[in-house]
Amino acid sequence: MAKAIQDNNWLYNFLSPLVQFGTRCHYQSFDVHGIENLPTDGAYIVAPCHQQALMEPLAVLNFAPKPPVFLARADIFENPTIRAILTFLKILPVYRIRDGQSNLAKNNDIFDRSRDVLLDGFPLCLMAEGRHNDRHHLLPMGKGMFRIAGETQLKLGDHPLYIVPTGIDFDDYERPYSNLVVNIGKPIPVQPFMEDFRNNEPVALNAMRESLTAALLPLMHDIRNEEYYDEIYTLCKVLNRKVRKEKGMRNTPWNRFLVRQEISHRLDKEAAEGGERFQTLIANTRKYMEQCRKLRIGRRVIPDHWSLPVTLLATLPLLLLIAGVIWVAPVRWLFFFWLICYPIPLIPTHLITKKIIKDSQFRSSVNFGIRFLVSILYVFVIGVVMACCGGAWMSRLADIGVWWGVIAIGVGHLGAILAGPTVNSLKAILRNLLYWWKRLTRRKAMKEIRETYDLLIR
Repeated sequence: MAKAIQDNNWLYNFLSPLVQFGTRCHYQSFDVHGIENLPTDGAYIVAPCHQQALMEPLAVLNFAPKPPVFLARADIFENPTIRAILTFLKILPVYRIRDGQSNLAKNNDIFDRSRDVLLDGFPLCLMAEGRHNDRHHLLPMGKGMFRIAGETQLKLGDHPLYIVPTGIDFDDYERPYSNLVVNIGKPIPVQPFMEDFRNNEPVALNAMRESLTAALLPLMHDIRNEEYYDEIYTLCKVLNRKVRKEKGMRNTPWNRFLVRQEISHRLDKEAAEGGERFQTLIANTRKYMEQCRKLRIGRRVIPDHWSLPVTLLATLPLLLLIAGVIWVAPVRWLFFFWLICYPIPLIPTHLITKKIIKDSQFRSSVNFGIRFLVSILYVFVIGVVMACCGGAWMSRLADIGVWWGVIAIGVGHLGAILAGPTVNSLKAILRNLLYWWKRLTRRKAMKEIRETYDLLIR
């Protein structure tokens, strides 16, 4: 008898914590809210919004109490090697009409295996929209998930089955060390839909879909208006600091997410109402975006810049480190030892993937895969090298033999943990130095963009 995809696999169990560790290190902040909403009295389907290819499943892997089984589009299973890898990762294919009418019958077997996953007590994860989307916007949902839910509930009888709406928000789609927010909502019980499911399946499927849509929208950053999407998204970031300050909210990824939600909801409403005031706001936003482009600065630089004293104070430790590396031998030794153990943060892999991957929603996933695999290989190799010959070029220190390899691997892991805060702190310092340099060298242009920003926040 063939082994079920949810069955225990020692190699998967060994690698899974490593992948989870790598995922958390890929972000500066991995913020999970609502973990208490995961059901403990029945089986459940996790239904996240879908804006990236692999990153939402990796997020689910990090909070699910049991190894989840995922469903993904079938066309990525065409290569036999990739198919074997995806199956090992507990991912099943789902066939769509675009995969050919003849292939749709294969979904019957997939749905049977999905039901078995739930019946065995393991979480099943299906992306709510069925396809990824490059915007903070919930797409219409298919019916496959709800058909699986209804058929599984029939077999479970009185034992409950739930659908768990899950909002996942990235504050940057492509760059490593951005922030990730996971917002798990109240579970939706499938049992109340079963009378309709037995008598009129399409009605039940639509009702489940409407319930999940209504539950998921408040959990994610959803910009409804498509015509002014770019302008509204820009304002969600540009006005974020001002709104947080007015509400007395600390500068955390979760609070920034909540404020982005509030701003977009307010602007969606104003866009629907129309009016001269909203059109003026949009015109000023477009002007601001163009000014940022000409000055070659980020759109958050103007609202989020530090004062000059704070910028200089933040730069001081960096200058002291540079001076120490140049003139103080122990500092220089420690700095280069750390750098040798884990140089991965310095590699701009997101720029490489941007050139070779056309689909922007796959770039972050490919970028993560590259950085994760290179990190594993590099840390292992440097550990072996240091264990074999570390003492040869560290003769001034105590000869601790192979323990140099253990230290190198430990420093590599610590470097991965600290990479996000370190890289983002350096970026913030450089961004603010650039701001004040522009203030000095491009006075007229900077005065104009600050005037435009003042119009926006009014």
